[in-house]
Amino acid sequence: MNNPHSAAQWRIPVLLALIAAAFLIFSGVAIALYEENIYRTQQVKDFTEQASILAANETAAVIFDDRKSAQEYVDAMKVNPELQAVGVYNQAGKLTAQTSRVGALPDNLSDVSQLSKLGLLAISVPIAQKNVKIGTVYVWATAETVQRRIARYLGIGLLVVMGALVMVVLSVSQRALARANTELKLRADNLAQLNAQLQREMEERHKTEEALRQSQKMEAIGQLSGGIAHDFNNLLMIAMGNLQLLQRRLGEDAKPLARYIESAEEGLRRAAGLTQRLLAFARRQPLTPKAVSLSALIAGMSELIRQSVGAHVETALALDAKWLVLCDVNQMENVILNLAINARDAMPSGGRLAIETRDIAQMTPPLDGDGFATGDYVELRVRDDGAGMDEETRRQAIDPFFTTKPLGQGTGLGLSTAFGFVRQSGGYLGIESAPGSGTIITILLPRAINDEGQ
Repeated sequence: MNNPHSAAQWRIPVLLALIAAAFLIFSGVAIALYEENIYRTQQVKDFTEQASILAANETAAVIFDDRKSAQEYVDAMKVNPELQAVGVYNQAGKLTAQTSRVGALPDNLSDVSQLSKLGLLAISVPIAQKNVKIGTVYVWATAETVQRRIARYLGIGLLVVMGALVMVVLSVSQRALARANTELKLRADNLAQLNAQLQREMEERHKTEEALRQSQKMEAIGQLSGGIAHDFNNLLMIAMGNLQLLQRRLGEDAKPLARYIESAEEGLRRAAGLTQRLLAFARRQPLTPKAVSLSALIAGMSELIRQSVGAHVETALALDAKWLVLCDVNQMENVILNLAINARDAMPSGGRLAIETRDIAQMTPPLDGDGFATGDYVELRVRDDGAGMDEETRRQAIDPFFTTKPLGQGTGLGLSTAFGFVRQSGGYLGIESAPGSGTIITILLPRAINDEGQ
């Protein structure tokens, strides 16, 4: 983009140079005129002195009407090439003596004004005796020699040419600088765009690497959890079977021990439920998927959800999805109920729980959506107004047995089970949260292939 400061940096010197060129021309013309005025003043002074000397010498010749002597004094003035004409007029205004390079002078003093058309410098000095005027000396001279005038005009012309050249050079330089500045700006803009693009690519690569590490971690945890859960479940089944055999063998004698046996069976059932959650997280739990509408499913659970979260939490449903998804209905109900309870626990002082569904056509995969393909999806969003989570807690939220609840109030398998079920159903689960901003759980499930849009 344009930089006003950079433009000003080259415009100011150019402007100053143009001013300097104009000042140079103006100064040259002014100096030439000043010198001409000084030269003219000096010429007037010199010719006036010469005319005064001639007038002093002509006094006697005019008084006695000695034309010969008067002419001799006038002829002596011929040595000065700048004098074009000299005329001596007596008291009656008649021409007594003359010398001229411009033709005959007027016989009468009253006609000398006719010579003004010659453009010569005219100087008159009275011939006086005892302060009485007895005649007049007229001198016509060249105000400036041709050589000097040519030299002056050449000097002025040279200054004008130099100034014009400076202006032309500056104009060309300005255009060149403008082009160079524009090109530099374009290069800077391109570099900035490339830098921004590189920054974005680096950020996306970092997010992709982080998502890959998270996926690998979850895969490793899932394999470990699934293996342990599977073997542990087998051991539980053995223990459960032996308890049932023991109860049959003892028969009537088992009645005193019934409550102990039932307590052990209850513990084993709870342990079996725990292993089922681990298997769900590890995506090894058998599912019975069928096409179902999430909007209808949640609408049917609305009363159960409201009872589970309590009256202090406002529940708002916005069920706009029309498409069907393929999932295990029982597991999906457990996931929705578990997310609602988690939202309730995040708002101990009350708040608002929003559950929304919508259809999304041709959705592109999120960066952390491993195995997530572009296509049609149904989105389920569960939003709460709770305290929210920091980034570290958000990243660990789906890890098995990770919980922020007090000891004895949570197993840490709720979100991990939901994550495993959604992934096993070919979907995506994401968490958006920040301290003080609440939490949004987003689940994306692919549209069922046999869905005809009902």
